[in-house]
Amino acid sequence: MARRILYLLILALTLFFGIKHYEELKLILAVLGRGDWRWLLAAAGVQFLWLVAIAATFQACYKLTGVRERLTRMVPLTTAANFINVVAPSYGAGALAVLLADGHRRGHPAGKVTTAAYLYMIYDYAGFLILLVLGFAILRAMGLIDAVLVGAALFAGSLAISLIGLTIIGVYSANRLGRATIWLSRAFNALLRPLLHREFISLSKAEGFAQDLAEGLALVRQSPRNLTFAALLALTRKVLMGLILYLVSIAYHAPFELPILLVSFAVSYLFTIASITPSGVGFVEGSMGLIQVRMGIDPATSAAIAIAYRGVTFWLTLLYGFFAIRMIEYRREPRPDVTSLPASAPAASPQAHRSASNPTRPDRTLDEDSPS
Repeated sequence: MARRILYLLILALTLFFGIKHYEELKLILAVLGRGDWRWLLAAAGVQFLWLVAIAATFQACYKLTGVRERLTRMVPLTTAANFINVVAPSYGAGALAVLLADGHRRGHPAGKVTTAAYLYMIYDYAGFLILLVLGFAILRAMGLIDAVLVGAALFAGSLAISLIGLTIIGVYSANRLGRATIWLSRAFNALLRPLLHREFISLSKAEGFAQDLAEGLALVRQSPRNLTFAALLALTRKVLMGLILYLVSIAYHAPFELPILLVSFAVSYLFTIASITPSGVGFVEGSMGLIQVRMGIDPATSAAIAIAYRGVTFWLTLLYGFFAIRMIEYRREPRPDVTSLPASAPAASPQAHRSASNPTRPDRTLDEDSPS
């Protein structure tokens, strides 16, 4: 019964989100109809590979914290998490809730899942900073930097640098991570209190998050070489997104040169972060179109490319996510029921009992965290 209510709630949120953006959806469908369907189909194919790359990056981050998961499981899971994060905006809490709920069913400690999700976000921000530097270097050379771009870049860049710095601190010292997390939480509360008239971040929750993160990062220190593999996967995701944008530009008979491609991609990512709407809906399309016009692209063509690009990377992903919600439920693999063991099974040793009662011990092996 509870599951039915949950699905009805998800369906209601989806309908509300669709109705709210109905005019934009109509525009996207009209624009897609004017493009070369062969190149748009190719872009959709690359977009599916991009979803697989997202799942593979999450899988690598899970492995860093000692959790083993199959890629075939991670693809619908991460797609569903993204879907919930959009239709129920909660600053990433919705996506994390999906990952934690799935981890709980499969016996993965919450601290490890939280750390893996955080590491994924850090890799994403690190890639964003690289794109931002390249994009702004091109914009500066062309004299196209303005106050709006600078303000958005300062906000998003400061956020990315703060979180990356927090991670570096946590890798070397759990105590310093706790102090830094509390300090940042108080700073954000002080900054936002005049607007919200309340505490934006609970200090007790921030402290608990820091403890979970420190526990997970302690495991990351044991396998530093795996950090490189996850970074390569994160870079692959960015390359695939750039390829999607290029294929869409070909579909509208205006293939982008590398500078326009890099700047468009960087600006779209910038306003995905520095916006007040879920995943930058409205802001990304507008900013991409404007910057392309300033770089010499015909206004009608730039608008069509920006809208079609978002249709493929955002709305098509949202459609996949709606179905992925049901897939992860149908594919769930319940934890073994100890009451179903044969009566002749040997009793667990006291040492094994202690390990089971403390699943987050840092000395556990990778195999111990593998799904049954």
